[in-house]
Amino acid sequence: MKKFNYKKRFHLFKDMKFFHRMILIYLIGGIIPLLVMSIYTNMQTRKMMINVTEETQSEELSVLGSSLRESMTVLDNVARLLCDNDEILKIANRNYKNKTQFYRDYRKANTVILDYINFYEQDISNIKIYLKNPSIDIYDLERIDNLSYLKEGIKYQSWYKETIENKNKGYWYFGQMSADMDQTMQISRVILNKNGDVTGIVTVLIQYDKTKTALTQRSHDTAILYNDYYWISGNFSLIEYPFLKEEMRKIEKSRASKRISYGVEEYLVAYERIQMDDSDDFYSLVSIQDYQDIMTDVNRISLQAFVPEIIGILLSVVLIFAFAISYSNRMYQLRVQMHRVAQGEYDKVEPIEGNDEIGELYTELEQMMKDIRLLMSNVVDEQVQKEKLHTRQKEVEFKMLASQINPHFLYNTLETIRMKAVVNHQPEIVELVKMLAKTMRYNIQVTDRLVTLKEELQMVGYYLKIQEYRFGDRIKSELIIDPEVDGKAYILPLTIQPFVENAFVHGLEQKENDGRLTVQVYRKEQEIYIEINDNGCGMDYYELGRLRKTMRDESGDDTHIGVRNVSQRIRILYGSKYGVEVDSTKDLGTKVLIHIPYQTENPQNVEFIG
Repeated sequence: MKKFNYKKRFHLFKDMKFFHRMILIYLIGGIIPLLVMSIYTNMQTRKMMINVTEETQSEELSVLGSSLRESMTVLDNVARLLCDNDEILKIANRNYKNKTQFYRDYRKANTVILDYINFYEQDISNIKIYLKNPSIDIYDLERIDNLSYLKEGIKYQSWYKETIENKNKGYWYFGQMSADMDQTMQISRVILNKNGDVTGIVTVLIQYDKTKTALTQRSHDTAILYNDYYWISGNFSLIEYPFLKEEMRKIEKSRASKRISYGVEEYLVAYERIQMDDSDDFYSLVSIQDYQDIMTDVNRISLQAFVPEIIGILLSVVLIFAFAISYSNRMYQLRVQMHRVAQGEYDKVEPIEGNDEIGELYTELEQMMKDIRLLMSNVVDEQVQKEKLHTRQKEVEFKMLASQINPHFLYNTLETIRMKAVVNHQPEIVELVKMLAKTMRYNIQVTDRLVTLKEELQMVGYYLKIQEYRFGDRIKSELIIDPEVDGKAYILPLTIQPFVENAFVHGLEQKENDGRLTVQVYRKEQEIYIEINDNGCGMDYYELGRLRKTMRDESGDDTHIGVRNVSQRIRILYGSKYGVEVDSTKDLGTKVLIHIPYQTENPQNVEFIG
């Protein structure tokens, strides 16, 4: 299998023209992601619209079901109240002797019935009461709409039998109660006497026209069924959907929305079951919509949303091409001008206007052109200056060679003095000359390379020893080193000695006796502190101010050049956090505090003097 050559493909990209590269970048980084996002958004929108359509159909059916359930609840409550009403119970159980007494009780009972019908006229179409009381059968009940004697023919009807069998709960029924009545939805409940015997039946009929109107006004095919089997009402016929009853029996939930395929057709069916708590019978609301109609609406809306996106993408492509051409032309102009500069045709260079990167590049090119002209005009002067610099460098090298003679002569002289003292058995002079030679060699050879703290303190010790020979008991000096301070820690050379030397020269030389000098080195976490204390003549406020100013300034007088160099070298190497602090009081003494980081590894990675 051939290995994919990534380097070759990358070179292909590098060899592309700038215009083509910009177009490719815009396509990869802008147009393609935008197109993908548009397609993805459109697909998600389609799914969302389908879901919204399904939810809307289900919610609309739920609203219709809620209205029907409210009406059924009203019917059930009214039926309960009538079965327990005193006026109804009285006319159901009283043995009437005359017509006057019967009609008086009937008027009271009828008032109760009419009040319910009028108050719930949106839900109740009629109330019918059937009584077993044989004493009312002799009266003319044909003129009475809502009261009837329970005849033998009624007892054989199915709704009556179901009502008697479910005497502890209502029975919901759809159909005709008698031959002269239309089919309707109703609830029937039994009227019981004190002994629990059935003395009559109360039937409350629903306002059926309200339900039929709500169904016919629906834009989708909607129907109401009784027990998922008997078609009650709707704006379509069950013949149109022969699969509906079978599919409804498969639904176990009281509310559902599902897609049903039948042949090559696909339908969206919303279903809601309406059942009272104490009844085994129920009504079903079902809404059917052709899925192809849903997809047609979704595609139409989706296309309406997608067309502006496509137009926006095409407009972006046009603008991108226009911008790429404009920018590519400016790049071409810049290349032409650069070629003219490279050929030395400065007079043919044409200006490129604009404040973009190309305009800035041309500005730099123009400045470079001026610099080249200036450089060419100064070639001769540069050659002369180089010759002068070469001559001067030779002179410096000669002086440096000459300066090396004096230290060697001084070391040889000191060694001669030391050997003479050894021959004459003068050990103090031998020791003094030895320490002086080491101190001078250290001072002359030292550079800005780091040394160990042990070496620096050793040179300070030599210097203090020499001063002890010089001043004797007039000045006492002490070097105190904290055990936690590692002698291998790194430090700038000649950091301590200039301050010790200043303590002797400017502070302690004038004291006739009891002079004291202490050099203390201690550590705090990852920092080293070097404290130099003397009880010399000290400095007043103004002298201390001049010293501190000298330590801060890069250029100043040469009075305290050694102290200034130490302070500035510490700040340059370690940062402004570190440095030297000086505090002094006239006639009491001076305190110098040197603050540097504790480092056991050479931070500059340079060799130190050993």
